[in-house]
Amino acid sequence: MNKTTRFFITRTVFLGLLCLALLTGVCSAEEAAARETAYWYCEYELGYTRDELTPYNYVKNDDNSWDFSFSVKNPDPQTNGLVLVSLNEDGSLRSIQGPSPVSAFEWLNWEVRRCLFSYEDIYRLKQEWEPKLDSLPESEMELFNLLHDRNPILDFLRHDIVLPDDRCISYEDARKKSVEIIESMDGWTGEMTKHIDIIAEVVHIPSGMDHPVYQFIYTLASDAASARNNFFDEEYTDAFGKMLDRMWKEEEEVFQGNYPMVISLRIDAWSGEQVGEIYLETPPVSKYGYTAIILWT
Repeated sequence: MNKTTRFFITRTVFLGLLCLALLTGVCSAEEAAARETAYWYCEYELGYTRDELTPYNYVKNDDNSWDFSFSVKNPDPQTNGLVLVSLNEDGSLRSIQGPSPVSAFEWLNWEVRRCLFSYEDIYRLKQEWEPKLDSLPESEMELFNLLHDRNPILDFLRHDIVLPDDRCISYEDARKKSVEIIESMDGWTGEMTKHIDIIAEVVHIPSGMDHPVYQFIYTLASDAASARNNFFDEEYTDAFGKMLDRMWKEEEEVFQGNYPMVISLRIDAWSGEQVGEIYLETPPVSKYGYTAIILWT
C-alpha cells in the first residue's frame, strides 16, 4: 500500500469515526475519533492492538493537530513502555514512536518501585542485580549520585535483603502485628485503617542487628484519588465531580485533614515485637523515597 492510498484510507476512517461519535452523542467527539485513529496507527505501524495499550495522555494543539501517548501493558523493562502518536488535523499521521530504551537508572528505579509491593520480588531483584552494580557504565552514574540522599537505589540493592527462614514469624503474623501497632497510636481509629495500605515491604537486616526485620511502609489509600486518577474524560460529568467532592469530604472527616502519607515500622522477624519508633509523615512530606526510609529509619 503506497502513502497516498494509506492517507485516503486513514482520512476516511477518521472522518467516519468523527461522524459516528457526533451521532452517538459522545461529549468529546473529535477527541474520540482522533484517539481511534491513533489506535489504528499503533496497530498498523507498530503492531500494538488496542488491548495491549492503556491511554496515558493526550493534547489538542493550537493548529488542531493531536498528540497521544499510550502505555504498553506488558512492556520490555529496558524501555519506557510508551507509544507516542502525533496526528494532523485531518487524521493523517505526523509521527509515531514506539517504546524507547531507558538508562540503567530509569530501568532500576522502575524495577525497584514495581517490586516494593512484595518482599519476595525485592529479594529476587537484589539477587539479580547486585552482581551487576559495579559494572554499570560511568556515564550512567550521574543520576544515581545526584539522587543518592533521597533515593539510594544502589545502596539499597547492596543491603542485607533476605527472605524469612524457619526462625521467623510468618509474613501474615508480621503484617497483622504492624496493623495492631498502628491502631495503638494516639488518635488512631479503626476507620482510618480502612484508608491505608502497604506501598512497600521488605525483609532485611538493619545496621546494628544480627537478624532480620519485616519492614512495612503504609500510605494513604485514597478512594477519591484512585477514582480521579483513573477516569476517562467522557466520564467526567457533573455527577462524577460531585461524587469526588463527597468522597474527599468523607476522607477528610476520617483523618481531620491530617493525612498519613508515610507510616513506616519494623517488626522483629524472630520475636514479632516492634523495633524502634514508628516513622510518620503527614503533608508537607519530606520527598524521601522508600529506599531511603527503609535504610535510614
